[in-house]
Amino acid sequence: MGTLQVFPKSPLENYRKRASFDWKKLKTILYSAESINFQIKYYDELRKHPTLLKNSPLTPSLENQKRISTNEMFDLIDIREHWNCENAPLQTDIKIVANNAASLKSGFDFNLFSAAISRMGTERHQKFAERNSRGEIIGSLALTEIGHGSNANYIQTRAVYDKRAREFVLTTPNFLAAKCWMANVGHVATHILLYAQLVTPDQVNHGLHTFVVPIRSPRTLLPYPGVSITDLGEKIGLKALDNGFIIFNDYRIPKDNLLNKLADVSDDGMYINRISDPTTRFGFLLSTLSSGRIKTFGLAVTLVRHATAIAIRYTAISSKKQAPLLENPAHQVRLIPCLAIAYMGHIIHNELETIQKRLLRSDQTSVQLGTELHAVTSAAKPVYTSLVRDCIRKCLEVSADNAYLTVSGLEDILLTSDPSYTYEGDNNVLIQQTTKWLLKLWPAAVQGKTIQFALQSANFLSNADQILKQKFAINCLVNFIDIQNIIEYYRWLTCYLLKLTYDRQESLREQETSIFVVNSSSQVYFSKSLATVYFLHYVLQTANEVISAVTDYASKEVLLKLLSLFGVWNLQKYAQYFYQGNYTSGPNFAHYLEDGILTLCRSLTDDAISLIDAILPDDILLNSVLGHSDGKAHERLESVLSQTYGAYAKFPWKEDIRESAKCVSKL
Repeated sequence: MGTLQVFPKSPLENYRKRASFDWKKLKTILYSAESINFQIKYYDELRKHPTLLKNSPLTPSLENQKRISTNEMFDLIDIREHWNCENAPLQTDIKIVANNAASLKSGFDFNLFSAAISRMGTERHQKFAERNSRGEIIGSLALTEIGHGSNANYIQTRAVYDKRAREFVLTTPNFLAAKCWMANVGHVATHILLYAQLVTPDQVNHGLHTFVVPIRSPRTLLPYPGVSITDLGEKIGLKALDNGFIIFNDYRIPKDNLLNKLADVSDDGMYINRISDPTTRFGFLLSTLSSGRIKTFGLAVTLVRHATAIAIRYTAISSKKQAPLLENPAHQVRLIPCLAIAYMGHIIHNELETIQKRLLRSDQTSVQLGTELHAVTSAAKPVYTSLVRDCIRKCLEVSADNAYLTVSGLEDILLTSDPSYTYEGDNNVLIQQTTKWLLKLWPAAVQGKTIQFALQSANFLSNADQILKQKFAINCLVNFIDIQNIIEYYRWLTCYLLKLTYDRQESLREQETSIFVVNSSSQVYFSKSLATVYFLHYVLQTANEVISAVTDYASKEVLLKLLSLFGVWNLQKYAQYFYQGNYTSGPNFAHYLEDGILTLCRSLTDDAISLIDAILPDDILLNSVLGHSDGKAHERLESVLSQTYGAYAKFPWKEDIRESAKCVSKL
């Protein structure tokens, strides 16, 4: 294994000496030796591309931001081709560089466009993936339309097959059907992966299918006739990302551009369904949907990891007059849980990626696994993007004034995180998929039938009757925060909320015939909480299995503390249900929750800096004057501010003030 970083003597040294574990050993647990070796070489390669690592305190113009991010995207493509990154153990966090937009542009181009072609296409489509990998064409994913919201059934773009020409004719019937929000499409994308309704010559609509569609000349970057493209303009965040807007006017593409792993159309216009069993087909489609959610989940984990690192390192620096802010319990209870969220997210993301790869390599017998993974990821993305959004804001608040400077790095993290709340559909809508799956299991659980799934996310429902009879009987804090007991709390809570939600929906069905109204009416206080708690239980159960396999005692102990903190910190939001459901009475349960959070945060404070050192990539990717591993935040801040262009110069619009002052003096 390559040589890990050696930290010089710094203001953070005191915390590093107080750590209860060896950060290098923990790093080798979090990342494989192969991954660490690759990271070290990758960092060296990044240093050869200084444009990727530059972070100016001055914000360029909108067009300049897009130009810079596009150039950086091509740098990343060059590195990807040179290092064969798609086959390397490259973690999400080392793909995020100074300009997050460049990483996202590259991700949409390769991770979504090219990977989707490989999953949904056949041999005849591999030429697109190969050209994309070499940077000869730039891709994007075109699913969202102006008017379809979070319901893919409302997509209106049509692909009508013309058997005489052996071509599909793409049509945008109205403004609401225009494809929008596609990264790269505003300026540079040459191809898109289009989701459209496939219509055969007999006028039968066969539903959504995917097509590879060339939209611009790779040589001139001018749109082809029949394709109207517009940049969406300035946005709240990710301003350097050239999101686009497309309208098709009877635009023709070859028949072979239909991705035909699931279905095809013969030359004479006959629809060919390659997977006749609808359940198997549905399972395959769900597996492809899960992939995007897992990547969004991974992005959220990366962002909370970076934000927490900046805030903890900055608040760990002491001043001459006072102790570090990190020693204040009021700051500990805001920052240390964010560290737990980052660690558990890292573990779960690795597990989900492994499961997804196994599923995509398997045959058509993995329908049940695909369905369960769909339920897990439909909750994973909403729950974690919401948790991360709140964590990033806490990191900003705790780090105080200087955190709001662009050079702190937190602004870019915040503005990259916010849009993920709506990726793959609005969080409040997407999470209903998980609830629907759980509700289908409840009748079997009530009857005591065995519920068995590969990921074991809901297997405990087989014992729902016995679980709901349990009562709280713990009488000391140590036992209360034991991870096995915390998992039991979540199992009871999941069963209780599932019963509440099921009964609520049954009651609503007696009054309302609309399924939409029934689902929506039970969403706020029932369904959403159910799906969230179900996923939090999955995190605790899965992470506990992973941590149990760790052989280094010190590393294992600190990971278990983080896991327990993750459990009790999230559990406090649902404390009322334990009283409502007669699981407990009296003050002890609520007191243990509060004391458990305070105790775990306090005990993890000494380990916080080394925990950051273990999970974080190189400083060049963090790119923050406040979060550097040497702890010299104030020295770096002074250097950056003094070198800012025009920092000590007279401001060019001073004459405007003089003229205004003259006018005031005449009054």
